[in-house]
Amino acid sequence: MIYHSVAEILSSLAETRARFLSRVENLNDEQANLRAAPGTWSIAEIVEHLAVSEPRVAGLIEKLVGKAESDGHVRESAGDGGAARLPAPVSVAEQVERSRVEKYDAPDAIRPSGSVSVADSLARLRETRSAVESLRPRLERVDGTALRFPHPAFGPLDLYQWLAFIGMHEERHLRQIESILEAQPSQ
Repeated sequence: MIYHSVAEILSSLAETRARFLSRVENLNDEQANLRAAPGTWSIAEIVEHLAVSEPRVAGLIEKLVGKAESDGHVRESAGDGGAARLPAPVSVAEQVERSRVEKYDAPDAIRPSGSVSVADSLARLRETRSAVESLRPRLERVDGTALRFPHPAFGPLDLYQWLAFIGMHEERHLRQIESILEAQPSQ
């Protein structure tokens, strides 16, 4: 997907989050502990991983916004009610395609402990998403295309790619969760 505004990115994040929540909110303990194979993360651990990693990405985004503001990378208001176009279209299509075929090892800092409930992880995800959404006015005022920070697997991403990455990352793990659930024999 190619994004032309912060509003489009946030809308995509909301859509992915709604699908994610509909899939995991009502899992029972047995379902939450399902794994694709021995030695892989359970559904609860996947959700915990997201709850640990998303706040880190949100914090990075906030720091990049602050840097853009302090460096004077502020855009003129378009006066279009918040649908200001980004300085350049944003895409994470290359990263999405790579993530469909490559396996990644999460850094230790964002590996799940296995001791957090799905409900607690979801509560943390909700808090983080609220914080990300509250950044919208600032995200729309800055030009974040020149501000880059390296992702361990994908290399340098700009501010808006990091924002879109949140949804891409959640979508990747949603596909894993769906695969685990679909592989279970009917009860």
